[in-house]
Amino acid sequence: MRVCVLGAGVVGLATAWALSEAGCEVIVADAATTVGQGASAGNGAQLSYNFVAPFASPDTLRHLPALLFDKAAPVRIKPQFNLDFLRWNLAFLLACTSRKERETTVAQLALAALSRAELDIVEKTADLNFCRRVAGKLVVYRDSDSFAAARRQAEAQRGLGAEQMVLDGPECLRREPGLRIAPGLLRGGVYTPSEELGDSAAFCDGIAARLAQRNSVSFMMGGRVAPVLRDGNLVAVRANGTEIEADHFVLCLGSGSARFARACGFRLPIQPMKGYSFTFRPRDRSGELRHSVTDADRKIVFAPLDRPDGQVIRAAGIADLVGEDHRIHPNRLEAVRRGTADALDVDLDSDPTGWTGLRPATPDSRPIVGASPVPGLLLNTGHGALGWTLACGSARLAVQLLLGQEPSVPPAAFAFGR
Repeated sequence: MRVCVLGAGVVGLATAWALSEAGCEVIVADAATTVGQGASAGNGAQLSYNFVAPFASPDTLRHLPALLFDKAAPVRIKPQFNLDFLRWNLAFLLACTSRKERETTVAQLALAALSRAELDIVEKTADLNFCRRVAGKLVVYRDSDSFAAARRQAEAQRGLGAEQMVLDGPECLRREPGLRIAPGLLRGGVYTPSEELGDSAAFCDGIAARLAQRNSVSFMMGGRVAPVLRDGNLVAVRANGTEIEADHFVLCLGSGSARFARACGFRLPIQPMKGYSFTFRPRDRSGELRHSVTDADRKIVFAPLDRPDGQVIRAAGIADLVGEDHRIHPNRLEAVRRGTADALDVDLDSDPTGWTGLRPATPDSRPIVGASPVPGLLLNTGHGALGWTLACGSARLAVQLLLGQEPSVPPAAFAFGR
């Protein structure tokens, strides 16, 4: 079977690997000239297998006025007067219920567990090195209401098998001595000892190199990917002036998936959620982090990556629903820099430029995996902030659905049109 994977980010490459391992001939097509150039390039580096709380929640709904009117808020929503944006926001509001939040948590935990197991296999089989390790994850809260909501979420997830500990402010600082937050500013935190981290860009480079060594895998990079439809079926894509024919296509274009879907005649409920990141070095060994840390109220994550030349800390944050805007806005980048300086002792000059990327967000925070309305096109997209965490699990699920195998997790929770 000949399958064309559309997208060379972490989700697309994980899908290509799973297809190749299943014996398929695989073509990977992407407009970028090299792999891992979208949201995979500078994401937060956290592998959050247990901390999967969706953005759509009653707590988010309570803070919605600030998201709309406070330009300095870590989450910003810029109203756009187009039908796709309005539909997405209506669906988002409908997902901000306790019942929907629990449904998403249950579904994401199952897919995350599958993803962890699959990443273990991929890492070993492909002999990859991408700074992966079990570091534990500490999520700290400055706001009392947000901490109360996190406590409730942790209690709910404990019943689903997630190992998490609720800590007060001083306990958080004892757990992570690399934090420089004043004790009186912290209400508390949630610590998950089994959480991991890893460099998704290094993963992309490594797995692409392994795939390129296989005669059954080829790459078509550097040209805009557009569909070729015949009688309503997707029979080929046009990339870099060349038509690529295949038996099946898998859509893994991240925030660009919605545009490709429109060209195929249907709509995907995906909006780009813009984030920013830096990769800083600690000033000295005392500034190194033991664990992955999330400053929940400021929406900034800190992931310590142990590289051969010493530790670097990936500081990533901001969630801006502002449309398909790839520009770096200095004030938003500065918010991440300022939030990092308030929490850690790092050399701010070690990364003077920073990075920005667009995460493909669905209203309920779940990815879309499964059949599309167009024959020949399978979906594996819309992972939002959990793309790195869920990549290998959603790749396995997509391949199982494509090949007619028994799915490892209930697919209805991730189906198009759910």
